Amino acid sequence: MRHEMRRRERQLDEAHASALLEKGDVCHLAMVDRGEPYLVTLNYGYRDSIMYFHCAMQGRKKDLLECGSRVCFTVVPRHELLAAEKGCDFSMKYESVVGYGAVRIIEDPEEKRRGLSIIMAQYAPGDFVFPDASLARTLVFAVDIEEFSGKSTY
Repeated sequence: MRHEMRRRERQLDEAHASALLEKGDVCHLAMVDRGEPYLVTLNYGYRDSIMYFHCAMQGRKKDLLECGSRVCFTVVPRHELLAAEKGCDFSMKYESVVGYGAVRIIEDPEEKRRGLSIIMAQYAPGDFVFPDASLARTLVFAVDIEEFSGKSTY
């Protein structure tokens, strides 16, 4: 389901949009709960067209993720308010990525460690250890990106 961007001159090529996902630090992930939108803000890691996330082993988000439905996400790594004298003249400069994908719960402990390592690499260099006890109480999931687009007003 490809959506055409209205302001095509602002559309980024795929490589630039992917680079924005690599440098972002917060993702807004949208799901559907019994016909109602449900949006959460999460830390994430991105590599090779896959976004990795973690959360608790119980709760509304986990219940919705286990349904295996598609999700929508957005990442806005850079934005700047452009103030003006009149309220209607205010504007915003930004770069953003919006995309869709399928959720996949990661069960294999080594794949969970790899996903958590990718998340950590989004924020800090180094090698991190994820003990078995921590893995057992952490849900790690991936969003296999099916389509995405980037937009910039810079």
